[in-house]
Amino acid sequence: MRIPSALRREQLVDATIDVMREKGVQSVTMREVAKRANASLAAVHYCFKDKDELVHAAVERWLKEMVPDEMRRQTGVGVRLAVRRMLDAWWDGLEKVPKNAQAQFELFLWAVRNSERIRKFMYPLYLAEITSVLAEAQRMTGDTCEWELERIARSLLVIVDGCSFQYFDNPESSDAKALSYEMVEAIFNRANVAQIKRAS
Repeated sequence: MRIPSALRREQLVDATIDVMREKGVQSVTMREVAKRANASLAAVHYCFKDKDELVHAAVERWLKEMVPDEMRRQTGVGVRLAVRRMLDAWWDGLEKVPKNAQAQFELFLWAVRNSERIRKFMYPLYLAEITSVLAEAQRMTGDTCEWELERIARSLLVIVDGCSFQYFDNPESSDAKALSYEMVEAIFNRANVAQIKRAS
C-alpha cells in the first residue's frame, strides 16, 4: 500500500527527531532515517532533496513543539506567570529527559558549523514562539513593561541557556534552577513588568 507523500514526510521528520534526540544531529543520515521510518532510501530522497532540508523540517517542528498549545492557552495569567510557566516546563523536561535539551544545544552548535540555513532560522524561530506567548499574555491581561517583549524573550533564552549548561556540569549539586528563577525576577523588575487588569 502506497503511503501519501505528506504522511511519509511526517514519518521521516519523526524519525529524524528521534535520531537527533538519541544520537545527535551528526548521526542523522538519509539511510538511518529511512531505516527508522521503515521507508526506502528512494522515498527519503523523493521527500527531501538532502540532509539539510530534512534536518530543517525536523528542527522547525521540534522548536514549535517546545512551546506547546497548552502553554499558549494559559496566557491569561499575565506576562510574569507565563514566563515562569515556560521556565517550569523547561526544567521539568530537562530533569526528566536531559538528552532532549542536550540534543537541542548540540543541534545549534552543529548548525553554526555546518548549516548556515538552519543557523539563521533556528534561534529566530524559537525567539518568535516565546515572544508570541508573551504578546498574547500582555494582550489578554493589559500588562505593561518598559522593555520590548522580544527583549524579555531574549533575556529568558540567555538565562535558560546559561543555567542549563551549569546544570549539565553537575546536576546533583547545581543551584542553576533556583538561580534561573532569581534572574527572571530580576529581569521583571528591571523591565518594570506590571499587570493593570485581570483577564475576564
